[in-house]
Amino acid sequence: MNCCWNPGGCSSKPTCGTRSSVTGANSIAVDWNRMYLINLNDTTVTKLVVGIQRRTHDSLKIDYHQTKPYIYWVDSYYGTIHRTCYPCYDNERKVDEIIAKSSSYHPYSLAIDSDHDNIYWSDNNQKAIIRSDIDGSNILVVLNSTSGIGHITVDSNNGWIYFMDDEIGSIDRCSLDGKDQTTIISDSMMTKNSRIVLDLIGGRIYYTIGNTIRSSTFEGKSTEEIQGYGHQYSWYKVTGIDLHGEFVYYTDNWLQDVFKINKSGGDHVRAAYVYSNAGDVRTYNGKVIQDPCNAYRSINDAEKRSTGFYVDWTVDDPITDAMLEEDWYRIFSDNGDGMPTSPPGIKNCGTINPLWLNGTLPTFVDGNMTALACMQTDNSLCEQISNIVIRNCDGYYVYYLPPSPSNSSYCFGSGPVKCPNEMSSETEHYPGCSFKYWIEKHLLQETNVSENFKNVQVLFLNRFCLIRIKCAIRMRNSRQSTPGPYLYSPLFRAGLFPSTNSYYYTVNEGDSINITFTSTVPVGCIASHNVIRSQCDQNFYIFRPSYYTYGSSCTNNVRKRDILFNAEFCGFRLGNLDWMEKKTLEVYGYNDGLYNVNNRYAYIKLSTSSISEYNNIWKDVDIYQIRVEVRDKDSTLKNRLCQSYNDPHFRTFDGKYYDYMGVGEFVMYKNDIGPFWVHALFTSCGSGLPGTSCLCGIAIRSKNSLFVLRTCERISRKELHLLQQPVVTLTSCDESDMSISNTNNNYKIILPIATEIKFSIARRFISVISIKPSVKDINTAKGLCGVPSTTKDPSDDITHRELGPISEEQIFADSWRITEGMVEEQLFVEEPTFLKKGNDVYEQIVVVDNNENNPDLRTFCACEQQAGSTDSLDDFNSVHCNLTDSTEQCSDSSSSSGSYVQYTSCLQPLRRRRSVNVPHKISKRSLNNNDDEVDFQPLTYSDDVNETEIEPPATFRNGWTSDRAYNICFNSINDALQNDMYKDYVDVPVEKFIEACVKDIEVSGDTTFLTDTINAMVTSIMTELVKTESLYTQKSSDGSQTMLEYFASALCLNNCSDNGICKSGVCICDNGHVGEDCSYNTSSPPTGISLPFNGACTLKTRSCKTMNIFGEFQTTSVWCKRRHFQILENDLLYTPSEELVLAEYRNPFMLTLDLPTSRKKRSADNKVLSEGYDISFSYDGQNFGKETSIIIYDDLKYSCNTTTKTCISLIVNESAEKAETNKDVIMIVVPVTVSFVVIIALTGVICFKLMTKASKAKIASYGDESDEKNTSSDKWTGRENTVSEVEFDFEEKTDEDVFAMQYPPRKENIDIPTNQLVKATILIVNTTELAVIESSQIQWHMAPY
Repeated sequence: MNCCWNPGGCSSKPTCGTRSSVTGANSIAVDWNRMYLINLNDTTVTKLVVGIQRRTHDSLKIDYHQTKPYIYWVDSYYGTIHRTCYPCYDNERKVDEIIAKSSSYHPYSLAIDSDHDNIYWSDNNQKAIIRSDIDGSNILVVLNSTSGIGHITVDSNNGWIYFMDDEIGSIDRCSLDGKDQTTIISDSMMTKNSRIVLDLIGGRIYYTIGNTIRSSTFEGKSTEEIQGYGHQYSWYKVTGIDLHGEFVYYTDNWLQDVFKINKSGGDHVRAAYVYSNAGDVRTYNGKVIQDPCNAYRSINDAEKRSTGFYVDWTVDDPITDAMLEEDWYRIFSDNGDGMPTSPPGIKNCGTINPLWLNGTLPTFVDGNMTALACMQTDNSLCEQISNIVIRNCDGYYVYYLPPSPSNSSYCFGSGPVKCPNEMSSETEHYPGCSFKYWIEKHLLQETNVSENFKNVQVLFLNRFCLIRIKCAIRMRNSRQSTPGPYLYSPLFRAGLFPSTNSYYYTVNEGDSINITFTSTVPVGCIASHNVIRSQCDQNFYIFRPSYYTYGSSCTNNVRKRDILFNAEFCGFRLGNLDWMEKKTLEVYGYNDGLYNVNNRYAYIKLSTSSISEYNNIWKDVDIYQIRVEVRDKDSTLKNRLCQSYNDPHFRTFDGKYYDYMGVGEFVMYKNDIGPFWVHALFTSCGSGLPGTSCLCGIAIRSKNSLFVLRTCERISRKELHLLQQPVVTLTSCDESDMSISNTNNNYKIILPIATEIKFSIARRFISVISIKPSVKDINTAKGLCGVPSTTKDPSDDITHRELGPISEEQIFADSWRITEGMVEEQLFVEEPTFLKKGNDVYEQIVVVDNNENNPDLRTFCACEQQAGSTDSLDDFNSVHCNLTDSTEQCSDSSSSSGSYVQYTSCLQPLRRRRSVNVPHKISKRSLNNNDDEVDFQPLTYSDDVNETEIEPPATFRNGWTSDRAYNICFNSINDALQNDMYKDYVDVPVEKFIEACVKDIEVSGDTTFLTDTINAMVTSIMTELVKTESLYTQKSSDGSQTMLEYFASALCLNNCSDNGICKSGVCICDNGHVGEDCSYNTSSPPTGISLPFNGACTLKTRSCKTMNIFGEFQTTSVWCKRRHFQILENDLLYTPSEELVLAEYRNPFMLTLDLPTSRKKRSADNKVLSEGYDISFSYDGQNFGKETSIIIYDDLKYSCNTTTKTCISLIVNESAEKAETNKDVIMIVVPVTVSFVVIIALTGVICFKLMTKASKAKIASYGDESDEKNTSSDKWTGRENTVSEVEFDFEEKTDEDVFAMQYPPRKENIDIPTNQLVKATILIVNTTELAVIESSQIQWHMAPY
């Protein structure tokens, strides 16, 4: 149709109109108080019900009867069920109450069984599923629940009810009569608000969790997750979901849109939108009738039909509707679309005879209302009547209008009509609109504008800091002339804003982005001087709103977070002098070490409080929050693992496989950003295995901390030399340098960059080392593990230390050997170079912060809380800005130093070592316990380590063949895989493990390494599983455990030897069995028991309160039978009873046993020489091993033998010595007492002489030189019966105390502090003799008077 409407009116041509129709797929949706029918093809929206009064985002759930004209909804807030009639002609828009608020029921969700005309609902009060007829009669409880039932849906065709069981978070199924209940899907993240929808054609169940949609088969398998979209607040969630064809339609509680995505989560678009926040949505397949609210013609620009417009015949032509086609019309006018209900007056409404409504306008529930339109003339207010129909469309009206009489038209709207564009009047409205105005060049002669702004108050920024200012001006030729149109200034935004005007950012995990802010408002100051102004600033504080709640704060020993800030404090400053400069906030994507199900979302808030009255404009301002999407990067490292196992086989990060038989120390992994190193130690596997090499040591450096485990004493190409007691040491500079945990013989160490190292011990060898790289290792790490690339490219894995990528595997591996000359890189020496410098006892310890110049290891702020008004900002920032790495380990996962022998600390010098009479043994002590003794045997190398002519056997032996070996390996490895149950999550290189297993049998002639190969495979599987985030929440089919627990329960070594159950990958042994695989019977005691220094504990160097016990321990609970004894001069005296105590488990090779306080009683004749304990150990407290002895003695007086339990005195004649000692004491104490009297007198003389010298020096300073003949080097001379001078030189105490060895201190003596020992030459005078005592070092003991 042709449009004729224009400002001048309309002639006999028809008015412009459009018509729309409702076709295609439809959905029913609700918002806060309306229910809609939405055409999903053309987004046409039809309002079905208005005024529902929803109280919460998800309180309304809807369903409809597929064969009868009823749409139902439940209000879970009020506990009611209502229905409306659709499609209807007589009772449309009418609402019936099915379950009243006053009833004893409280429905939560509902489903309509159209085949049987029933309503099923879950009830909060009854905690049950209830059924009734479609009118609410014949109510019956179908199924009871102990905890409550959430969303419910019905499969009428197959006779099933599906519902959300709130007890464990599961989707259950039962028959329509409540029988045969079973759990289909178990997911602990489900809540009562989770929605369920059935895809009967595709055979899947779709359900919601927060902002995500998941789906599983009807058996609960093949779970998939659809990415959530939109805002990621903690209360943001999907509130409605349904299916149509290949698409999923959903709504959320944040936006007013109905979204459409395909079933895989792609092609995300907005399908339709409603008036306010959308609620539930339901696909509608019933009959649809055309609603006039959507199917109408339009009358556009109808402002002149307003009652406020009076026709000026000199300018306007009258409007007439005489040619109007009878139809539904909608009025579009700035003056409104309501028909006036009183006579507007002749020549108003732009016509001669206006038509007005003789009655009232309808409400929404009135539907189509028939009404009378009266034509006002000069003769009558209602001279002629026209029959019309009016429909309230909730926000606008549509009118069914016939043509009007001649010289008349329908009135709509009220109020004055604004002048058209480019026209103006004194009032900006009709009448008087004209083009006649002028702007001259010098229009304003006197500008006294400020007078008009004297009383304008200061504007304060609102809490969202989003003030928008726009200025406008218009001019006129003279005071009485017509003004021109307004001229507007550009929009000015006052506040602090991101420079890009974007509040949405994206950062990759492990990377950083810069968010730049610009202020358009200055920072105030008390003065104008630049020196003072430089001190005026305003702080903006960062904090992280908790919009997402993690189920656990730690996963896989890494704390859960989203982003971190590289900032001086939790915020930034704007100064008075630089407020206009851009401020940059560096945001890091937190590396959580997991394959995330979804990208993570973080929100940043900036706020401030006023620091002075000059900055009140910034008071309590909240800058609009910024959303940062953290994209997962760990997934690029999926199935990327470096391993070395058995004799040995290597697998690089990018999947390159090779064998290498070298011996010595090698670099497996090296990343210089820490630095972070992993070195492996290889030696011969033993006799009968020529040319092979096995792992016997691992050293892990993290920054300036070092962990070492070594089981070999000597490296050899031909022979095996294992330590009786493996070395396990930890030198820790910072507890955050590494997280260490061990279970039985399995160790796991996590570096600050989230790189994981796992290794296992078997038969005193390290059976496997596994290194899982982090995103910080991509294209950075190197060594025998290769270089992890972004795309799993193995071409650069064989990277030579100096030559780069090569093809020769042997040359490549040789380049990573640590040779004798590489002193700086050796980690298995007693004191590595990087520790030696800081531990030099004679050097000042300086801890160097290497994070400053390393962008990967700088200090980060978490800023997860907002500083309170009373918080100390220094304390607050010290808590929130103390992270030195972009990955934070959980504090409770860091190993305690008590679990290892902690030799030293970066803040303490290396202590002096005391040599003992055992070759190659050094006593080392922890910083806080001098009983923490170990026998350290340095690593040595045989002369044959560089021999290359030794090759492993090339043929099978001991009756083995290639086929037999393959069959054994194939069956054993596939049995361990549990029917490939992990294939959806882990790519297991089964053939490679089988190939390695066959090679091991060929070399060894038996299956010695078979268990180690399976363990290496299981480690690779578990490493991937624990990084798969979805497995922490997905439930097994019976709902009793997570999928991670379910998988791990099948991955225990040897299936726990059928002597226990496997839980989370760890064997829980039955009574009577212990060990990693429960193969060890507790009736057999621990083996390999030994003591440091053969059990001798000397009181000169130790407190002897505890004793370390070495051996091989299969469990953490080890019983000790302890019996005390005393060694006398000629006898051995035992305490009558034995004690049974639990030893402290330190690691698989060491226990610590408490030794009770000494029971030794000094008898009158002092015949007790020492004391000790006979000890033995057991797993069950009944069957103990061989006894060994501990002897505690004073090594200054005695020498004891732990084997014979005897002691000998180091003093030849103790009784004579006592008498001589008493005599010496008398001979010394008396002269010393007299000498002190002399010294006091002498002191007075010396003071007098010094005062005299001082006065002489004062006189001499005016002209005479001081007498310097007497120097400190001059010898003093003694005269008979006098003391002329005493000289004292203070020294540090040395290890040997000669005087104390000769004269053991008595209990009642008073000791001068040890740092005040003196070297003295003293002349002591008494009346009978002259004695001179001289000693290089004397410990003074003074008896009390």
